[in-house]
Amino acid sequence: MAQNELKHASKQGRVVTVVLITLLVWALVSSSIASYLYLENERLSSMLRSYKARTVLVNIAIDYGNGSLVWFNSTPLPAGSSALTALTAVAKVEYKLSPMGAYVVSVNGVSESLVSKNEGYSWLWYRYNFEKKVLEMGPVAADKYTLADGDIIVWRYEHWKF
Repeated sequence: MAQNELKHASKQGRVVTVVLITLLVWALVSSSIASYLYLENERLSSMLRSYKARTVLVNIAIDYGNGSLVWFNSTPLPAGSSALTALTAVAKVEYKLSPMGAYVVSVNGVSESLVSKNEGYSWLWYRYNFEKKVLEMGPVAADKYTLADGDIIVWRYEHWKF
């Protein structure tokens, strides 16, 4: 009987040893995976912080003057981009450069139009003033205005008359 008890105890000891080794391997593997995921998360977070520091997110609208308004929300642009850069990022744009700045001639095939020398249709840009809660005409030429993160820019095809 003592020999059976010894065999049984020996068998139980091997089972316990196998269970302990299995738990040890599981602990090592899961700890390694957790460490890898933590380090990968830190690397990606660092990359995201770097990306955010080098970009601005802006909302851009194009108002074609016929009731058609198209929004491009949260458009990522390189830091230092201009209102003109924002437009060219979302539309096919033709413009002329002068010492005063860029003059937009056409957006997505909708071109400026002169009815007479005192009347016509042109592309104008506006910036949303968060303090006053209104759209304000761009203070400078579109290529001279540097965008800030969160800016709202609206390009309008507008009728004008002198």
